[in-house]
Amino acid sequence: MQTGKATPWAITDTLDELVSLAWTTFIGSDIVRVDARELGGDVVCSSISISGPSSATVLFFTDPGLARSGASTVLDIPAMDLTDGDVHDVMGEIVNIIGGNLKGVVSDEDSEWSLSLPIVSNAMQSSPGTRLTAEVHFLTEGGVMGCQILEHS
Repeated sequence: MQTGKATPWAITDTLDELVSLAWTTFIGSDIVRVDARELGGDVVCSSISISGPSSATVLFFTDPGLARSGASTVLDIPAMDLTDGDVHDVMGEIVNIIGGNLKGVVSDEDSEWSLSLPIVSNAMQSSPGTRLTAEVHFLTEGGVMGCQILEHS
């Protein structure tokens, strides 16, 4: 446990706003913040890393049905006609939007910051050597989603 050390990544309210903005703008459906929910092992998870004077990984995850219905809306393709690649492209873009906006929140002009390419998988990802600094969960008509910021040591 770290004490007395401020972290720029403990920004739950900002994460809430950025996930809401990304989802409602990109997918178009409303979401409501809820207490943490266990999604189980069957998820679609996208991640992106932000590096600078401090670093973090952002994980955005949903149940597969919600990921598929969101991709169907964005791509205007019936859900049953989507490939995993289609779903991954949309989930990757959502985490890219969240990560890019978070980078803008924590960065300053005096330091160089970078954003990795998104990684998307059909399983929950982990980031060894990190600690959870912010987490939000949401409920929407199609299911549950969550987002975490994992600060690198």
